[in-house]
Order: sequence, then C-alpha cells, then structure tokens
Amino acid sequence: MYEFFRRFLELCRHITGRIRSRLVLRIVSNLQSVAARWKNKCLRFCDRTTLEKRDRYRYTRLESSQSIRIVELLPARLLDSTLRFNVHQASVQDRRFAYTAVSYAWGPPETVTYRLVECDGLRAYIPATLHSALSRIRSQKPNIRYIWADALCIDQTDSAAAKDEKSAQVSMMDQIFAHAREVIVDLGELRYEDRTVLSTLDHYSSISDTVWTSVNVAAGTASVEDSIRILDALHFPAAQSAFWKSFQRFICRPWFTRVWIIQEFALAYSPQFMIGSHFRDSDFLPDAVARAAQHLGILYIQDSFYGSSPIRNTAIAEAYFYVLVKHQAVYRIHCARNRLGYQRSLCELLDGTTLYFEATDPRDRVYALLGLSDDENIKQDLYVDYKEAENDFAIRVSLYLSRRQFGIYPLYHCVGDVEGYVSWALNLTNTREGLANLIGPSGYTKRDMYRACGPARFVRKMSDLRVHGLTVRGWTVDTISLFMERSMPHDAQLKTPEDLETHAVWQGLALDWMLSVSHMQPRPEDEFVRTCWRTVIADLVEPSGGEGHGYRRLRDWPNSDRCIDTVDKVQRVAYQKWKGDLPESYKMKLTGTELNDLRIYAESFSNTLGRKLALSKETRTPCLVPYDACEGDTIVIIQGCQIPFILRRRDDGDGKGAYFRIVGCAYVHGIMDGETVGDGSEVRDIEIW
Repeated sequence: MYEFFRRFLELCRHITGRIRSRLVLRIVSNLQSVAARWKNKCLRFCDRTTLEKRDRYRYTRLESSQSIRIVELLPARLLDSTLRFNVHQASVQDRRFAYTAVSYAWGPPETVTYRLVECDGLRAYIPATLHSALSRIRSQKPNIRYIWADALCIDQTDSAAAKDEKSAQVSMMDQIFAHAREVIVDLGELRYEDRTVLSTLDHYSSISDTVWTSVNVAAGTASVEDSIRILDALHFPAAQSAFWKSFQRFICRPWFTRVWIIQEFALAYSPQFMIGSHFRDSDFLPDAVARAAQHLGILYIQDSFYGSSPIRNTAIAEAYFYVLVKHQAVYRIHCARNRLGYQRSLCELLDGTTLYFEATDPRDRVYALLGLSDDENIKQDLYVDYKEAENDFAIRVSLYLSRRQFGIYPLYHCVGDVEGYVSWALNLTNTREGLANLIGPSGYTKRDMYRACGPARFVRKMSDLRVHGLTVRGWTVDTISLFMERSMPHDAQLKTPEDLETHAVWQGLALDWMLSVSHMQPRPEDEFVRTCWRTVIADLVEPSGGEGHGYRRLRDWPNSDRCIDTVDKVQRVAYQKWKGDLPESYKMKLTGTELNDLRIYAESFSNTLGRKLALSKETRTPCLVPYDACEGDTIVIIQGCQIPFILRRRDDGDGKGAYFRIVGCAYVHGIMDGETVGDGSEVRDIEIW
C-alpha cells in the first residue's frame, strides 16, 4: 500500500511539472494532499514494522536523460539514529532542490561494509563510509536538507537498465558537482590520536604564502639547510617528532587517491573538508596537507643526502615513502581546481593521474576525467558505457588518443602481450611501469634523456590485414638471447646502504649473472660489470643539488665513475657475504661521499623495478627488459619513439603473415642515442596487434 502511494506522489510531481492549466493543477494538488495523508498513515504503520523486515527499496526509472535523484535527509527521531530519506527527481538546475553533493571514498571493494537506511519508508543499504558522513552532516549541519551522493542517487545494481542509468549519470557527473550548492569532502572520522594532527595542520595553514615560498627547495628559492632553519624557527615538527607517523596515517586516507575526487573537488563551487565533526575550507588541501608533505620531503632530503651521520632516520624515510605518492596526488588535485600549469587534454590528464589515483573499475580512470578535459566533443567520442568490455574500451581510448596526435603514448603505456587484449591498447589496470612512465603525453621524455630513434618522426596506420592491427615504421635491431631468470621485485624499497645489503638477494643474483655471462661478450669483465650496473638503473640519476628537477643521464654526471665504483664495491662485498665467502658480521667502511653516491644510485631503482638484465644475441649488449621478456623476443626501435621496444613475433598460420605483440619498452645500452638508426639500417613496416 505504501509503495502505491509513493509511486502515485511521484506521478503527481511528474504531471505538475508538465501541465500549466490552473484547474488541472488544483485537482492534482488536491490528489497529492490526499495521497500524502495516506502516505503518512502508511509510514506510521511501517514504524510498527522493523526496518529490516520491510521491502527492499527499488529505484524507479528516471524521467529523462537530464534527470537526477536527490535525497531529502530527514531530521533524526528521538532515540533513533536511523538515517531516513525521501527520494526526489529533478534536474541539476532545479532551484527547488538546492542540494549538497558529498565527495567521499567507498573504500576497497573487498572491505566495504554496508549500513541499513530508510528510503521512502523502505529499507536500503549504503556504504558504511557514506553512512558515517551523512550521520555527521545531519548532526553538525542540520540546515542541510537535500543531498546528492552516488551510492544513494544512482542505481548500483548489476541489471542492464541500471548499467544504462549509471552510464548516463556518470556522463553528467561534472554537471552534478558543478551545480551543487556546496560540496562536502568527507575525509572520514577523526580518531583521538589524530586531533593533534589536525591542530598541527592548522598551524601550517596559518603561515603566509610569502613566508612559505621561502622554503621551496624545488623552486630554487632556498637551500635545504636554509629551509630547515626557517621551518624550525616557525616551530614546525622536527624530524624526530611523532607527528610524521600520524601524518602518514592521515594522508593515506583513501579519499586522497580516489580518481573521481579530482573532478568532484575541482568543479565544486564551494567545497568544504569534513574531518570527523570538524570543517575546513578548500585551502586546507594546499596550505595544510601539501605543506606538511613538502616539509617531510625536505627533512628526507636533509637526512638522506646532507646529514653527517651514516645512520638514517628510518621513521622519516618510511613516512616519506608512503607520503610521496599521496603528495603528488594532492598536488594534482589542487592544480586541477586552480588550473595551475595543468593542461586539460585527455592524454595530459591521464598522464598526470594514472600513477597516483585508484579506481575500482579500470574504465573509471578515463570516465572520471571526461568532465575535466578541454577536448572538443569528448563526451560524444568517448561516451560512457558500462556494458562495454574493458578490452574494447581500451582500444577505443587508444584510437581516440591517436586521432588527437597522442599516438605514441598508448604504445608505451599499453597492455602488452596479455591474452584477449590487443597488445598496443592502453593499459587501464596496471599503470606502474617505471621506465615507460618517463614518456609523457608528447611521446617524448623530459629533457630528451634518450633519443634512440634519432630525428625520425612517428608514422602509423591501421592494418589492412587484421582488425585492430597497427602498422608502424621502424628498425629491427637485435633479439634477446640470455637473460636473468628472476626480475627485480616490483615493490622493493632499495633506498639505504642497509637495504642494499638486506635486500642483496637480487643484486647478488644480478652480479652472479653478470659474471656468468661475461665470457660470452667482447668486453673485459670489469668493464662489462660496470656497464651492467649502469644498465640496472637505465643510466639515470638525480644527483644532490638537483632535487625536484628530475632525472638526468648518469653518464653526464661528473661523479658517475666514482658512483659506479662505489656501487660495484658494495655489491661485490654483499655477493661474497651471500655466497658465504665473507662472514655476515663483516662491515664495509665507506666515506661520507661514498655513502652519498650509494644513496643517489639507489634512488634510481624506482624507474626499473620489475625488470631484469638480458644480453642481445648479435652485439652481446646488456639490456634492461620487462620481467616477461623471453629468448627470441625482438629489440625494435619505432620511428619517433625515444625508448626501444621488445616485441614478440607471432604467426597464426592464417595466410596473413607474421605480426608482433608488444612486450614492453627496454633500456638497451649503446643504442639509446640513435647509434643504430644512423648506420644505414633498413626501415621497415612493422605490424603490431
């Protein structure tokens, strides 16, 4: 009975929105009054029935493609904390429903729990994180009446109709947040131990921009030593403070790395942060959270490269490693809102977000950026469709980027040789590929660190033989012959001299492999091993004094030979201890300069994790290749592509001839500056599928 009157009231609202006749409006209004009285009677009856036993709330079809649902948050009842809502339909610009949009994080899918709420008198379930946020909003801001939150306002079931609705609603997400009266960003509940974190973050916010600019190491406005002195004088936490562990927990809250929040925060007219029952304005992000992260980075640099003691502050190092990615995410959220040097083509948005933000559905890595992009007709060209398979969508995005002159980018950030996928399609799932991440939207590395292709320009066309086949021009350089059986761990943190000994297993295996194959190549053993140590880090380094300015070629650093000598010495000792030729208690004596060189070298591992060493077949050149590269895989330089590729030859025996699958990109010593392409080698068509 209740459901009947609820649906009848919706029908009345639908009619009044379309009929102008005063007589008809009066009749409908009277019918609404009668139905409302019966609805209230039904509600009183429902109150006698526990919420758990009531029928499950079912979403009714949206009236138009421009309609959204808005829930009315009802006041709390005495001795009853249940959240109750009335559900309305409106357009984003309907002034009758000046709504507050809630930006929050569901949490990891495997840990999401749901809480019972009441929608139009029926039972419904929402994520516990949203339940907490709405409970605090109802308590702290009782004047807020109308709410938009995705878990309540979009049908989240798996039916075909629900997927169609979700596709339409997601394509409107930018409008929903842009037209909200205000946006509340919920960072979650505030634990007792986090109260001091909030007060310290408020202290960061209180400092003027002029004063804070004076401690910006990356911008070159201050040295590390001067920055530490200024920060200490302002009574900010020292390196030994317990604040940094608490701040690490705070910034690791899931909101900071949820891809959808970029758009939600950037387009909000009036965003507020809610931490527990405390509220802060939008400047809380750049002036509190980002500044604390910057301070931590300065402390880490000072401890790692400028400290006089060989013993490092492990608490600072651990906090820094956790906070680094979150800080990059915070920076990008702030830039998106203020458009500070932030380009808005889809490719540039993808490049700036995929490393730092997460999405439960890989397709959302793209969908969440559509409302931010300046690309013309992007919503028509990349329409939202949750019924489309991920592999088909990846191809569609890659073709879109190619049409926009970003065709090189997906090749480096591709799926690779994965069953069921076109290998050159954009990877929407596993985006952490160190060496490939050096390639930006332009298709080139910053500062032209490599130039394996020489001055050649990128040329591509779709294959005439295979659906989704891609034909490029390039040079076949060599093939992979010998390679390590074990790749460098993906998640290793090889940052200190102690780590280099503690995590000596891979380095020991690497050195063991170098020594075992040195007789199969023409160089003297010592020279070959030193070349391999350069190859391990792709010949990249970020020397002291250049913090915040990116990598440069190790060969161009004046101290490169000394650095490699130190690394080789330490690794050989670790290798001897690993083999049992030296006792575990043996300790090397390193100078401060050697310690610094070792730390600088170890920092460069971030670009090469998950890879392994290999030798090319013809030239016996050391290479750093993807973990799944195999013997016989081909080393190829594609025109216009600065870093070589490893391709895998296939022939399906269908009469269409051979083609290649992309395995990944690779550092190949001796060809990274165009040495091969300038020797008259033949350029050929290469078909990739």
